[in-house]
Amino acid sequence: MSDPFPPVSSPPVATQPGPALPGEDAAFFLDLDGTLLEIAPRPDEVVVPKELPDLLVALRRRCGGAVAVVTGRPLAVARGYAGVPELPIGAEHGAVLDPPLPGAPPLPVPPPEWRRAADEFAAARPGTLTEHKTHGLVVHFRLRPEAEAEALALLEGLIRDDSKGFHIVPAHAAAELRPVGADKGGAVHRLMAVEPFRGRRPVFIGDDITDEDGMAACAAYGGHGLRVADDFAGRPALVRAWLARVAAQGVEPRIGVGEAAAPA
Repeated sequence: MSDPFPPVSSPPVATQPGPALPGEDAAFFLDLDGTLLEIAPRPDEVVVPKELPDLLVALRRRCGGAVAVVTGRPLAVARGYAGVPELPIGAEHGAVLDPPLPGAPPLPVPPPEWRRAADEFAAARPGTLTEHKTHGLVVHFRLRPEAEAEALALLEGLIRDDSKGFHIVPAHAAAELRPVGADKGGAVHRLMAVEPFRGRRPVFIGDDITDEDGMAACAAYGGHGLRVADDFAGRPALVRAWLARVAAQGVEPRIGVGEAAAPA
């Protein structure tokens, strides 16, 4: 059986110390955009640092596999960016979990007329962009910030008469329709119930208001959240360098996601 955590060279270490390093029982839940990856003008223009997959592999080795990416991105995009097939991913703010775990409630999908309305909105306003997800949709206006009020009005109009189980969630230069109850905290709770996360002290690292649910969930397990703006000077490169320092601390026993722990 092949080693799921092959040896890798450690990514470069920053000169700034960053937050205190966590204990050996840490688990990590990591946002992508603005946390592991630098923000781009458009979602499809993100540049993935070449060292990111090796960094995630090394961090998983250090934490016995207890590392997950929890992001608003669709699953296929998030998995492609992370570049580690075995890495657990909570996509679409936790609405989609891969590998899947039992007991997940069914979630709604936006009706076709909502998707058409969002596409027509973006087509009529250069600089805005619609991002479609399995269980939601996002209107981005980073390149046209004056369209924020119109984008919010569009989404409010879509759910005014019949929300179909959706609500509006603001984000960095974007507004999103997301199923009620689907948030990053839910992804943390579901993963903390199984090995290799169970019993560890989780750390959530994020940069956006959508990450606050994940941080609150980590606090419920004796862990905490780290904010890119406050703890890493707003620089994803410093997040990656700090995680490289964590990964260099040591190696813990390995266990796959969802496997039962050995009885004491």
